[in-house]
Amino acid sequence: MPWTFRRALLTGLLGVLLASSASAQGTLSAKAPTTPPDGDLFQARLRYGAAIRSGSETDLGPGLSYSGVTPNDLAFAGWWWMLLGRHLGLTASVQREAFALYDDAGAKVTGGGLLRASVGPTGRYSLGPVTLEAAAGYSFAQLPVFGTIDTPSMTTQGRHAILLAARGLVELGPVIIEGRFEYPITVATTTPAPGASSSGLGAAGAVRVNLFRTGSLKWGLLAEAAWNRDTGTAENFAAQQSVLRVGGGLDLKWQEEKLVAKYARVSVRVTGAGAPLANTTVALSVGGARRDLVTDAQGQAQAVDVTPGALVASVEAPGFLPAEQRLETAAGQDVALTLSLEKEPPKVGALKVLVTSKVDGAPVVATVEWGGGTRSCDASGALTIAELPPGPLALKLSAPGFNPGEEAAAVVAGQTTEVKVSLVPEQKKLPATMTGQIRNVRGGKPVAATLEIKELKLRLTADAEGRFSVEIPGGKYTVKISAPKFITQSKQVTVRDGDQAIFNVELFPK
Repeated sequence: MPWTFRRALLTGLLGVLLASSASAQGTLSAKAPTTPPDGDLFQARLRYGAAIRSGSETDLGPGLSYSGVTPNDLAFAGWWWMLLGRHLGLTASVQREAFALYDDAGAKVTGGGLLRASVGPTGRYSLGPVTLEAAAGYSFAQLPVFGTIDTPSMTTQGRHAILLAARGLVELGPVIIEGRFEYPITVATTTPAPGASSSGLGAAGAVRVNLFRTGSLKWGLLAEAAWNRDTGTAENFAAQQSVLRVGGGLDLKWQEEKLVAKYARVSVRVTGAGAPLANTTVALSVGGARRDLVTDAQGQAQAVDVTPGALVASVEAPGFLPAEQRLETAAGQDVALTLSLEKEPPKVGALKVLVTSKVDGAPVVATVEWGGGTRSCDASGALTIAELPPGPLALKLSAPGFNPGEEAAAVVAGQTTEVKVSLVPEQKKLPATMTGQIRNVRGGKPVAATLEIKELKLRLTADAEGRFSVEIPGGKYTVKISAPKFITQSKQVTVRDGDQAIFNVELFPK
């Protein structure tokens, strides 16, 4: 390997590009980066090759033309993707060649150095294996100027331009094919001659083959061809040249290694009665550890990484019943949970009281009194009492022409319970109903005992189940209960007209 090439290779790897040689050379501004996957962070490219150059210059005399192949064409380029998910970044390139003009006898007539460089922002967008890039930045290029044919002496014409560039890349496994187009919009031209101007155009293609990987660094070989056409004019000359650069080089890509997934990714959405619930705390419990998330205005909590395994997601919100989900998660799994909360049932209930006459069932406009107030029924004998706490409630009822009545009701949260009450008219004396059951105190078996009511001279016998029922006028009575093999008992009973009295008796064996 020639010393000039070894020195250029080492210099390029250090990021400093120098080339000074007496032999003719041409270079290409190699700023066509491959667009790596999202893991790509940085790429550096060093290319070495030859330039096939042809050009001409027209001056006040007969002018001159030149052509030939020049070696030692060296370029270095780099890309750094660091913004918007690594879709935006910076790119820079530089190349330098030592250019010499020889006569037909092979003698050097004149020579000098030529430089091309560019820098600017760049962006990329991937569509499967195809990646598209665009860049716009500053570029600088030097073109050779030889004076006159009689006394040629090389100087340079410099072009400062805004460089517009487009690239397309296709990734086919370890092979990447790329194409590039460059168009400089000249801003200023510098030359020893007055009235100078310059323009240019460029296109390039390359093939990169990935060789191997060491950690995050991917090593590849590059084959590249680029074409540039440049023109320069001044008051006393017009020059143009075309350069085809071909060569190969080393291409390094820094691509972060994909980590083996260690966690599961969990996102949670909370709704209440079908609508998003904002500012609601969601508790995620995994292996005894708890993590709280808070939902945003859309009811969405930020996705978090959790240890794989049994996961419990629970949420509570005012006015809603608690909700909970349990599931198993695996490493690398993306889990989207939706916790739907139901409205909390009302914590109060209501009673609908219907009051009728016990004689004919006609509605009674009664006054109903309970622990929280007093209200009257409507013309249909109905009254609805709302906002009552759950539990038992005692009702007292009164109405003109009727005996007072009492009723026990049960209030159920979230429900309206119907309570029917019959009042007895004052003019009517309805018999009271006395019912009950007679049982053995030992074991509770029914006893077919005999009952005697002395005041009424009434005698009746319970059935085989020990049950009895009898209608008697309201009053105070002595009831005698007897049965063979049992101790006779006497009970004092007071009933009112229209009452329904329950009279249960337990007899002791002799």
